[in-house]
Amino acid sequence: MDNKIRIGDEIKFLDSEGGGKVISILGNSYIILTNEGFEEKHSINTIIKVNEDLEKSLKKIYVPDGFKKLTKKVQKDSIFKSKTPLVWEIDIHIENLLDNFYHMSNYEIVNYQLDKCENIIHKALKANVHKLVIIHGKGQGVLRKEVHNLLYSFRLDFKDSDYIRYSGGATDVLFR
Repeated sequence: MDNKIRIGDEIKFLDSEGGGKVISILGNSYIILTNEGFEEKHSINTIIKVNEDLEKSLKKIYVPDGFKKLTKKVQKDSIFKSKTPLVWEIDIHIENLLDNFYHMSNYEIVNYQLDKCENIIHKALKANVHKLVIIHGKGQGVLRKEVHNLLYSFRLDFKDSDYIRYSGGATDVLFR
């Protein structure tokens, strides 16, 4: 199988859940249309081409002779009426988002972090997440202030996260 990634190929993310389709190639970066419908830029080190034959074979269930295939239907309502709140946590420290950011100015870094933050907010809204914890760190408070401005623009309810757990470097976003 040819492992070279081309436009139109289905991919999966190595560093997070999900995947998508390659819609553009810019040098060593790939623009991915995610399964959620968002465009994201990824380096070659963070994606892998989907091998459709392997995917299909992994989904097949092998039942040895003498055993029955047992299946249990799950009602959709039970999934969506879960009493366990869905909580996501994202750390937007630049070293967690990019391998090589040393050539970027502080302004470019903050804008990149805010773009990632906005992207995850869109995904959380679409996925009916109950709470999103955005870890921005303490530092001089610039990123925290910009994250809060972004949350104001979305008209979302938010508060500082648990001080003991995050040392004042995170924000809880509460979805209705």
